[in-house]
Amino acid sequence: MRITFHKKGVCLYLVFLIASLVFSSFFGGAVSFVWLYAMLLLIPVSFAYIFVNYKFLSIYQTMDVHKVLKGDEHEFTLALENDGVLPIHRMKLTTYVDRCVLKDIEDGTEVSLDSFNRKELKSGLSCRYAGAYDVGAGNVSFTDPFGIFTVRFKVPYNFRAIVSPRITDVGDGIVDIENIVNSTGLKSTVQNEDIPGSDMRAYEKGDSISSINWKISAKLGELVVRLPDKKEKRTLTMILEAADVPEIKWDTQFLKDRDRFLELIVSCAFNFAGQGVPVKLIYPSATIREKTVNSYESFLEFYNTVADGIFYSSDAEVTKLKEMITDRSSYGDETIILIRERPKSGEEYCAVI
Repeated sequence: MRITFHKKGVCLYLVFLIASLVFSSFFGGAVSFVWLYAMLLLIPVSFAYIFVNYKFLSIYQTMDVHKVLKGDEHEFTLALENDGVLPIHRMKLTTYVDRCVLKDIEDGTEVSLDSFNRKELKSGLSCRYAGAYDVGAGNVSFTDPFGIFTVRFKVPYNFRAIVSPRITDVGDGIVDIENIVNSTGLKSTVQNEDIPGSDMRAYEKGDSISSINWKISAKLGELVVRLPDKKEKRTLTMILEAADVPEIKWDTQFLKDRDRFLELIVSCAFNFAGQGVPVKLIYPSATIREKTVNSYESFLEFYNTVADGIFYSSDAEVTKLKEMITDRSSYGDETIILIRERPKSGEEYCAVI
């Protein structure tokens, strides 16, 4: 709850209060003191009226789907119901304009509800950032009839959208690991080298004539062809260092950082899955977890949980991930890529370590 006093309204109230006090002091009588008591009780009675309005207010928010894709528009419904006897006058709705776009419900929309009255507002809604956060209406505001103060409350019921990031080409520079370090070690499951290797098999219709090993064919008395070796790829681990920020401090900048972070890591994972090259992802999801992505199916498993699945359950998990970053002895010859959600001064957003 937050109370804001309006300068103009407070000044007028003080003028009338002082005038009422002077009038009662000089003239006395029941009428003058009734007016004085009315002025004295104006603010507490107005606040009590507003508080009762809020206690009997029910708000329900929902979308036609719970999990959405960043930027896609879906139907949003905001239902407001007054379950009390006292009518609600000119209540203002404050929406999350920093994180979602509501086509037909403007920020600051005024709604009045009679006793036991219900209203529904519908609008198209699209989310600006990937992640899991509240959308729709965030606060309701009530102002007393004389414009002296405004009381702002959190809505009784929030709606949290789970917004999946879009898969883009932002991770191509990271995926092209051969441009960063030499490629050694791991074999691709789908890519072959351009030249034939030492493995052989019997000639089949459609095989290239240039792939036939004529010397071995002459010895065996049948045509055999040389098979290309699997293309080598370096063993790769990606450590995803998500920021440890309490939900109460999730401001617009945090949502932007989380959106950039999620879009980058899913784009990298998708690119590796398309190549058939395994990549081990180390990331916080309550505890520190490891996930190997080497196919479209394994990518989908990661993608379907990443929007609302990146968080720490305790400070111990934060410490554990930091230790995994600094202690590199357990990784052997693997290439380790560290992606920081919120790098500190002097740190790189993405670094090959």
